[in-house]
Parts: sequence; structure tokens; C-alpha cells
Amino acid sequence: MRTFTLFFLLLLIPSFVFVNCAQSSKRSRKPVTSIQINPKHKIYRIGDKLSVSLQTKLKDGVLKKIELLLDGNAVFSSSKIECIYEFETSNFQVGNHILKTIATKEDGITGENFEEFLLLSDVAPENLGYKIVRSYPHNIKFFTEGFEIHKGFLYEGTGQEGTSAIYKTELSNWKVIQEYNLDKQYFGEGITIFNDKLYQLTYKTQIGFVRKLNNFEVIKTWNYKNAQGWGMTNDEKSLIMSDGTDCLFYLDPENLNVTKRLQVCNNKGSIANLNELEYINGEIWANIWMTDTIVKIDPKTGKIIAEIDLKGLLESTLSNQKNTVDVLNGIAFDHTTGKIYVTGKLWPKIFEIEVTKKIKIK
Repeated sequence: MRTFTLFFLLLLIPSFVFVNCAQSSKRSRKPVTSIQINPKHKIYRIGDKLSVSLQTKLKDGVLKKIELLLDGNAVFSSSKIECIYEFETSNFQVGNHILKTIATKEDGITGENFEEFLLLSDVAPENLGYKIVRSYPHNIKFFTEGFEIHKGFLYEGTGQEGTSAIYKTELSNWKVIQEYNLDKQYFGEGITIFNDKLYQLTYKTQIGFVRKLNNFEVIKTWNYKNAQGWGMTNDEKSLIMSDGTDCLFYLDPENLNVTKRLQVCNNKGSIANLNELEYINGEIWANIWMTDTIVKIDPKTGKIIAEIDLKGLLESTLSNQKNTVDVLNGIAFDHTTGKIYVTGKLWPKIFEIEVTKKIKIK
């Protein structure tokens, strides 16, 4: 009896394998979806009208719907194999944008695809110059990273491991009246003052400090995901930081979480090396590292609306400089007087400047 049962089971096994393989060959295949942006460019400008062609190929089954997402937000849905969605970009921010399609069959099987495009500014930045109003002494040992005026005092954060510090200078006589040295492992970076607290970044340690304004003691620290910390300012609602890339990051002052990412572009491309920041009359001003240029950024769109050329600013004082100077880095705006001050790393002078008109260069 056992021999007969075993013989019968052996006869069934090939049939079972055949049936199982047949079922596997009929497994539902993912739909293949494609995206094509017309006109066929990778770079566009604010205000351009774009047409997105969507196409889905099926090896089996029936298409239920295809969805189109723009920067993670659903904008279009259709049940057609081929369809077109048109949109215009007047209210967009500049920078990279991502289109995503999700094709779903009646049996629930989905297929996805992505396409990225870059939106640049639709206007050439205004080309501006400067006029020196007056100059003031600046310690040539200060490797300036943060620069801010608050209630009649200049607060300056300096960099370099072992010599990073925060200084408070009285504007009436330009004398340092308070100093706080950071621990030697920290390279101090940008600072800003918000609600009577001083916020400070560090270079590569991904650690930020929230400090008491009166004595610079640490209230708390926070960790950020940016590989580096560079400049910092605020718009009286959010903290704004740069990290050396072409993006600015908005932070909630309470929990220090990133609430917004703003990519910065002119009419030719995205602009990296955004360094020390200052918020002036509704605009974000930024030093571009390794240049003599300050850019004015529209915080709503990320467009660079003006470029201030500060070439030659330091030449008149170089004869008095014993140490090698570093780059322009430091913008401070006095909200009480409307005065603008600039300086640089290891510079012997702080300059009060007036921004002037220059011939617009396209």
C-alpha cells in the first residue's frame, strides 16, 4: 500500500510543477510609464508654459488610472494610455522641480517614473555698485563668519578651530566690550539674533548653539543634517541658514526643524557658495564665497534680483595690513538707522556703504 501511494505521488509532482510554472508565467506585469516635457529642454525660465506628455505601456491587464505629481503634489489624473497635461510656471520658485507619474492597473499593480527640470529666473539681476560712506577699525585677527547689529551693538562670530569666538562691539566707539571663546573643537560660523537669543552655526560638526544674548552661554544645542554650516539670518519669523550650496534653509526657531528649502538662481543658472547672510528690507542679501559680490535674493521665489559689485573696496587700506587678508564676508544692517556695514575675514576695516546704480549688464 505504501509503495502504491508513493508511486501515485511521484506521478502528481510533475503535474503540480507544470501548473505552478504556468501560474507564475501569468504573473501581472508592472505598467511602464514615460514622461516627456515639451518643449524638449532641461532648463526653463519662470513664466514658461510647459506641456507634459504621459504614455503608459501595458504587457497585460487594464489601466485604471495614471497620476501626475509635481514636487510631491498631485496635479492631474487620467484613465487614458496617452494624455497631456499643460501648466505654466509664473508662480513657481526657481530651482529644480520633479515630475512623477504613477500608473495603476485594475489589479492594483503600479509602475512609476520621474523627470526633473530646472527653472531659472526670468529677469537679469540689476547690476549695482557702492559708495564708501565711512570706515571703522576691524581687528585683523577676526576671521569673520557672522556679522549682525542689534540695539546699538555689533555682534561678530569668528571662525577657525582654536580661535573661534563671539564679540560684542559698541557702535558709539567701535570698542569690543564682551568676548566669548568657543571650545577648541568648534569652527564658529554664521550667527543671528532672534527673540533675544543668539543662534550660531558651526562649520563641519553639524552642531548649532542657542545662546543667551547677555553672556553667550549655551541654552541648548541642536544637530542639523546639512554637511556644513555657513551663514545665518532671520526674517523675524524663521531662521535662515546657508550651507555653501545653492540652497537656503528656513528653520523653526523653537524646534530648529527645517520648514522650507529655497534654491537660488539667476537667469543663467543656480548660484552656489551662498555664505554670510543678512535680511534687509524684505530681501535676503548673501556674500558669494571667493568673490567680491553680494547678491540680493527674493525670498518668495529664490530669484537673484540684484548683484552688488564690491571690487576695490579694500584696496585703500591694504598698505596698512600686515597679515594676509581673506575674502569679503560680513553684511550687517542697522534697522534703526538704515545703515549697511560690510567687512571680510582678517580685514583691517569695516565699511559703511551706500549701494549705487550701475549700468545694467544682460
